[in-house]
Amino acid sequence: MSPRSAWSPRAADGRRTGDSNGTTVGAVVIARRPARRRYAEAATAFHGLRDVTTGLPSRSVFVERLREALQNGGAPGRATAVLAVDIDQFRAINARFGFDSGDRLLADVGSRLETVAALYGTSLNGAVTRLGGDEFCLLIEHIPDREAAQAIAARVSSALAAPFDLGDETVQITASTGVALSQDIRHAPDALIIEAEAAMRRAKARETGRRDLVAEETRQPLRVRVDDARELRGALANGELWLAFQPKVSLVTDRLVGVEALLRWQHPEKGVIPPLDFIPLAEETGLIVPIGVWVLEQACAEAARWQRTHLRIPVIVSVNVSARQFESGLAELFKGAISAAGIDPASLCLEVTESVVMRDPEFAVRTLRELNDLGVRISIDDFGTGYSSLTYLGRFPLDEVKVDKSFVDGLGHDPEATAIVAATTAMAHAMDLSVVAEGVEAEAQLAALRSLGCDEAQGYYFGRPQRASEIDLLLREAALGEVASGGSSTVSEGMRGGGVVVVVDDAPDVRLLARMSLAAAGFVVHEAEHGEQGLALARTLHPDCVILDVNMPGISGLEVCRVLRADPRTSDTTIVMLTADQQASEKVEAFSLEADDYMVKPFAPRDLISRVSSAMRRRHETAGQ
Repeated sequence: MSPRSAWSPRAADGRRTGDSNGTTVGAVVIARRPARRRYAEAATAFHGLRDVTTGLPSRSVFVERLREALQNGGAPGRATAVLAVDIDQFRAINARFGFDSGDRLLADVGSRLETVAALYGTSLNGAVTRLGGDEFCLLIEHIPDREAAQAIAARVSSALAAPFDLGDETVQITASTGVALSQDIRHAPDALIIEAEAAMRRAKARETGRRDLVAEETRQPLRVRVDDARELRGALANGELWLAFQPKVSLVTDRLVGVEALLRWQHPEKGVIPPLDFIPLAEETGLIVPIGVWVLEQACAEAARWQRTHLRIPVIVSVNVSARQFESGLAELFKGAISAAGIDPASLCLEVTESVVMRDPEFAVRTLRELNDLGVRISIDDFGTGYSSLTYLGRFPLDEVKVDKSFVDGLGHDPEATAIVAATTAMAHAMDLSVVAEGVEAEAQLAALRSLGCDEAQGYYFGRPQRASEIDLLLREAALGEVASGGSSTVSEGMRGGGVVVVVDDAPDVRLLARMSLAAAGFVVHEAEHGEQGLALARTLHPDCVILDVNMPGISGLEVCRVLRADPRTSDTTIVMLTADQQASEKVEAFSLEADDYMVKPFAPRDLISRVSSAMRRRHETAGQ
């Protein structure tokens, strides 16, 4: 009997279930996991052992199982196979049926793939994993030849062809599958996964629902990628990766308000490796997930240190995430990193590209809302380069949009680029979002951005990406009110430290809005809920500005203003009055008490920042005369 005819699927008890053509004559019964085991799995899901959505073992568990299979080998002439399976048109399914139904479909796909693995006598402990999004990997051992591997791929297609029950409706899907085989005990697990994914992408490019085996002639370039991946994994373990931070400056206050964390790789032999050379590789191999965890932990640690050592200058640290990270329990990851570092969530900003959120808008809305509920700021990066829908942008819980460098480059000489930046700024402000310009390198660009109403900017004009120790120097200079000059770690003239503001208002929502708005612009904000508390804070902190509600229980804002002006310790403090019911007599009295400005509630965050900054600047100029 030939090896092919002697090999056929097995039931869970090891008995043959079909002939050489794969006809099923038996059944596989998979018992439900006991409740205690389900609870244990839920407890370990966020520690790298389980995929949250499907309950399948994580990629790391799958890789270890594959490593064991390759090392153990098997009968002579038998190979180990990895199948990469990608659901076709999954985004359309999510868009039509919704996020919850999409999750249910992914879980059911995982279950069916486990059933296929069991048919071929494969233990389910790590035999199937979800790599991310709608892509899965399946391990089958002791494969006799390529024809048998093709038969397994066909069985996968057949298993996924039956309708899926999504509750009120059913849906049918197709999937593209790539297969990679190896009989070499030295074959690296990552190499086999990369080969299977490459075959899957070739199949998908030709036609949905296709199957493909990796060709021998494609193995050499793939092995080069595997070697690069091995070096990248070593870079993380050996401390070759480090974070650079690029300053972000408020164009309203000319102050340092944040930094963007950027990943760098210093190879011991090749020198600095550009991010564009290794980030795609990290994405392809799944290394982006552990690297992303490391980046977030390092960024949070630096944010915590800056909060402790530079109290007067709040710094918002922005962190970029990739598509695969975005699909891998991002909210839980941020929650854990924030808790471990002990930082204010508002001091952390997630930057995600327009293309990533538009891959699956419904999923993006849910994920961003979870992060927003934590208090993390949300920024859309590279805005204007994708094909986003204004409908979805309105649903995303955003704080800012970042105008891509390609448009900033054209300011001043390209009317189309200028029009795009102007339209983006107007649209964002209408949605109460801040606008950040990337890649600012020249004074003319900065002047154009100011005239268009852009809120913040970053680029070589203000400072190149630099080590955390150099940001320390900038913060110390800013705290002393010094203007940095010269060298690569400089910022533009006029970029100074943030001021201290006390907000006194009996309405919690007003205080919250004022605090969030001013903190985002670089101010250190303290709150008081009545006049007596506001006076005590002002005398203790000697703030740069006090914002006073005119009408409060007990001491009114006008009376607090009178006392502050009469006290030598606070007589030069900037005072901005707030009122919900503007009366001419109150306004006259406020200015007679030497208040610096008078605003009516409700206010727009941008207006508050501008009015407070202008009032502080006027008082400073008056004091210097």
